[in-house]
Amino acid sequence: MIGWIRSQLVLVTGALLLLPLTLLFAGTATKPNFIFFLGDDHSTFDTGCYGNSVVRTPNLDRLAREGMRFDRAFTTTAMCAPARSMLYTGLYPHRNGCHMNHGTTRADVKSLAHYLTPLGYRVVLAGKTHIKPKSVYPFEYIAQQKFDGVIKGREPFCLVIASHEPHGPHKQGGYTPAQVPMPPYLVDTPLTRLSRAGYYTDIDTMDGEVGDVLDQLERSGKKNNTCFIYAGDHGAGFMAKWTCYEIGLRVPFIVRWPGQVAAGRHTEAMVSFVDVLPTLIEAAGGTPPGYIDGKSFLRVLTGQSTRHRDLIFGAHTNQGIISGQPYPVRSVRDRRYKYIRNLTPGGEPTNVATHGRAFRESTAGPWGEWKARSLHDAATRKLVARAMHRPAEELYDLERDPWELTNLAAEPSLAKLKGQLRKHLDQWMRQQGDRGTDAEKAVRPHKSMVIR
Repeated sequence: MIGWIRSQLVLVTGALLLLPLTLLFAGTATKPNFIFFLGDDHSTFDTGCYGNSVVRTPNLDRLAREGMRFDRAFTTTAMCAPARSMLYTGLYPHRNGCHMNHGTTRADVKSLAHYLTPLGYRVVLAGKTHIKPKSVYPFEYIAQQKFDGVIKGREPFCLVIASHEPHGPHKQGGYTPAQVPMPPYLVDTPLTRLSRAGYYTDIDTMDGEVGDVLDQLERSGKKNNTCFIYAGDHGAGFMAKWTCYEIGLRVPFIVRWPGQVAAGRHTEAMVSFVDVLPTLIEAAGGTPPGYIDGKSFLRVLTGQSTRHRDLIFGAHTNQGIISGQPYPVRSVRDRRYKYIRNLTPGGEPTNVATHGRAFRESTAGPWGEWKARSLHDAATRKLVARAMHRPAEELYDLERDPWELTNLAAEPSLAKLKGQLRKHLDQWMRQQGDRGTDAEKAVRPHKSMVIR
């Protein structure tokens, strides 16, 4: 009898070892906790673990050493509300309804709390919201500094900590203007350097906030059962945000999960913000809904796969909080090439650096310096023209031109490739119900909205 019991125990143990990770979590006390720390206006290129030797991000660098760094993670829209809405719903902006900044998600859409609460999770958002309506986002809302009570609780938790840093206006004091690196898409002027020095100072502050959460998690004893994710919501506020260039859409994305994610790894698997929701659902033991746009990348995290998406899409809607002509942009990229379509190429993009005024109307701040220098400097004149006037189509070789400064759309040898990417973008827009310029006409500014 004892021998028979032992044999059954061996069989059961062997079967458990063969079960998928999510089945082991389902309905047991071993459900993982989730912490998602979201930075505000933080570019990939301005992070130590992504190769920046000037900015001080020791806590993000620690996460990367202890987990996995994603080198090709993306938002679809480089604006706060659309980026957060797609992150929490698993739907691209035109499908969830929030494709303009300060926009409203459709009332029939479900989000993170709808999916994880039935799985036994306390789902909390601490800090910046920038999402609406609350019926679509039924988080437990708390102040950013009050997260410790969630970590100390007994039930499994999903805690989103949304920082207000390094969003402007920037503080000064952490760096001198001479210290900060100047990427080639920016003109090197005194006020541009001063702005970046303040931006780096605010990155320091945000990294310290990440460290506070890591310390609290360590003290709680829950580190080994917690999946910790860091991401920026989109690129930096100056000349990256409100574009479909890589500087706006590509985001820093790091995952530490002891026992599940191998330490010190990096991956070139392409993932989108819409993929985060189904990944968390699957890791929590649930089944991601089939009607969302996202798909789980849990197999990438656990080392079972090195690829995820073949195409990454981008969509920019004129932010809807100023008057003037909409300037919609759509994009698609594969692993090497990026195709951008400017839907109203005769118009003029809005200048985020001057809080919504047209480029030609703006004379203050860094942009004013750019315009003045462009009168006598050819290199500056080229960057100013790039900002103010964009062609109907743009095509970039991201391997040779990661800053997207040389438009290859008219290159005959790439005509076939451009046609293929154009077709992929057309198909995606149809699937999303994206009516192009007609979709933009539906966006109307409201006098009560303020630019953030």
